[in-house]
Parts: sequence; C-alpha cells; structure tokens
Amino acid sequence: MHMVEEYVNASKFQYKDALDVIEEFGKEISEMRGRCIDIGCGPGNVTKTLLLPRLAAEAELVGADISKEMVEYAREKCSDEKRLSFICLDVQTGDLPNELVAQFSNAFSFFCLHWCENPWRTFGNIWKMLRPGGTALTMFLARNDGFDVYMDVYENPLYRPFMQDVDRYVPYYHRCKDQRSSLRKVLEDTGFDVLHCSKRQKSYVYQNKLALKKHVAAVNPFVNRFPEELRDNFMEEISQGIVKQKILFKNQEDCSDQENKILDIYDILVAYVKKPLGS
Repeated sequence: MHMVEEYVNASKFQYKDALDVIEEFGKEISEMRGRCIDIGCGPGNVTKTLLLPRLAAEAELVGADISKEMVEYAREKCSDEKRLSFICLDVQTGDLPNELVAQFSNAFSFFCLHWCENPWRTFGNIWKMLRPGGTALTMFLARNDGFDVYMDVYENPLYRPFMQDVDRYVPYYHRCKDQRSSLRKVLEDTGFDVLHCSKRQKSYVYQNKLALKKHVAAVNPFVNRFPEELRDNFMEEISQGIVKQKILFKNQEDCSDQENKILDIYDILVAYVKKPLGS
C-alpha cells in the first residue's frame, strides 16, 4: 500500500476498529511506559491521535511501516510530536536489525499482520523486539471474502501476469478453519503468555460502490503493477466481484448499483500477549 493519500481517505473502518480495541484496552495502555512501537503504522494517524495520547506521559512511541512513502508522510504530518518518531521496518524480515532487539517495552499493531506470509517469523520478531515482561496488543483481519475475489480474478489470463504472487496476499488466517486457535498456537509456539485471544465479527457500510472501489484501490497490492490501459478494467472487475459477495441495501429513490449501500461483514483477530520475565 503505497498510495498514501488514497489510503488516508479510504481507511475509515480501519480507524474505527482500531479505536474500538484501543478503548477496550485503555486501562492497560494508560499504564504503559518506556519505549513502545506501533508496527504497520501506515500514515501515522492511529499512532498519533489514538495511541500516543493514551500512553503514560513519559512513554515514547515509534511508528514502523514497510512502506517508505507511508513513513515519509507520517514524519511530515506528525513532526510536532516530540515523543513520536517513525522508522521503516519489515516486521517479517529474516534479518531483524540488532538495534531493534529488546528495545521496546510494548508493541502495537492494527490492520497489518494479516499481510505477513509467515506468522511464526512475524511474532518471533515481535518477541525479539520486546524486553522481558513486555506486552503486545495486535488486531488484524481473520477473514474477508474480498480475498477470495483475488483468486477468482487471477484466473483471468489477461490479469494473471500481474498477479503471479497472488497467494502472498491471501492471508494465512483467512485459509484456516479455526482462526482463533491457529493464532493462539502461533503465539504459544513463540513463547508468549496469552492474556487475551479472540475472534470477532465486524461490519462496515459503504455508502455506494464508488466508496468501496476507492477503499479497494487504496489497499489493493496489484493495481500499480498494471499498465494504464488495463488498470480501470482490473479495478472494476475486482470491485464488482467484491460487491457480489456483500449485502446490498436498495435506496428507494434510486435502485442503480452505483447508489446501493454495501454492507461488509468480516472477522478480526485480537490478541494481547506478554513476553515472560526472564526470557
């Protein structure tokens, strides 16, 4: 996701769901001190407006994202916050920088970790970045039928050359029969004490197909690979495939597809874990 402005304008449900989890764990967050990291911070809006004000006054917060464009945007928009800084980081790297090992008292991640192919390596790196006794609060997608549309569209020989790594963008947990148990196993295998692990159904209403299409374009990993002459057709096919999976609400005055409200129902995973003292 390198289309920063588009993501900022089309990420309302991510912000809403992050706020719900942050408020739920508000007491725990308010007691967090030391150096903290927000993994997959994107443009930094959640990091700055939702997380930082709720941390203890002496806490410092580092936003981390794989996208250089996102990090540059966040640095520009959040330069007035002395307790806030941003770095580039691939959380599932096989070569975690030494300067990040055991450097954080707490970690957060919202709507990021479902993009990671290897959940064991991902949570292993979070473990390495935490100090003994450190905690991590994470929330990410467990299932969204929009991912199935990627696989369907891949079957079109016109689009296939630009989607050769489509499996990479269908999340590990989306493929699991029991997402909650699968996540808990990863966390326990990594060595975390699991304080909370849940799967929850969420929903969001798009006002029309155009609003959904803008969101899909902002998070779609393939669109920028397409030549201009194919891009619009690809996005239309992706959007139309997703709309078919959703629940439509007909407006009484206008029953055209463009004016339908679209109900998106999806599942998220929430985990709050601790790295044991002495580990």
